[in-house]
Amino acid sequence: MNKATKLASTIGLTGCMALSAAQVVAQDHGWEFNVAPLYLWGKSIDAISAAGGRELPVDLTFKDEVLENLESAYAIHFEASNDKLTLFAEYNYANLEPSGGTSIGPIDVKARIDFQDIMTEGGVTYAFAETGSMRWEALGGLRYYKQHAEIKFSSNRPGNIPLPNKLRIGDSWVHPFAGLRVITQFNERWSLRLRGDYGYEDSDNSALHGIALFNYQFRGWGSAFFGYRYFDMDYQGSGKGLDEYAFDGDQQGPLIGLNLHF
Repeated sequence: MNKATKLASTIGLTGCMALSAAQVVAQDHGWEFNVAPLYLWGKSIDAISAAGGRELPVDLTFKDEVLENLESAYAIHFEASNDKLTLFAEYNYANLEPSGGTSIGPIDVKARIDFQDIMTEGGVTYAFAETGSMRWEALGGLRYYKQHAEIKFSSNRPGNIPLPNKLRIGDSWVHPFAGLRVITQFNERWSLRLRGDYGYEDSDNSALHGIALFNYQFRGWGSAFFGYRYFDMDYQGSGKGLDEYAFDGDQQGPLIGLNLHF
């Protein structure tokens, strides 16, 4: 079992244990659960990805490129709250298949990319202050990230000119994060949630993350939310040669979804 698989298994097991514990405590201590399945993050990507010392620009707008090249996507967010304490977990998956072309001298090269982008996080918030309609929460946790790309090449090269037909690049990494969440209740229906956090493992693995959400509460079974999400990441792997992988850039865009309460 490799390092990434062990790490993913550990995070998943920790999340399952936390959820099981919360469900047991809920029977006697009034826990509340919220889950947002299949919410949409309409993100655009503006970044530089590098493998083996070669930079690969990743510049995709949601409207024009991401929707056109989106093969599959899935996201779910879960929270369990009891008074001042909230446990949360989230999983995001996207599979993009963009294509492009370039020229190497007289040779025209076309590339089709199968790009998988996975982000998983789990953590806890604690309300340390409440002033009128505002609630201030400190938060912290762990974030796991994985990117994998398979690039398939085709060209009009003569048979005696060697060029690769396929290239696989990518990496997985983890870092702890800490930040703040502020919830402002305007009335019984409308509220605003602001979250900001910073993830850091070392100078080659850091991230800045922010979310602003308006939430509309229904009769009790759930709520709808919309807002904006920004995620900036700077990662440089420790691999060598083609195993060396780096990603530096941001993913940002509107966020919309439905929250189920139970």
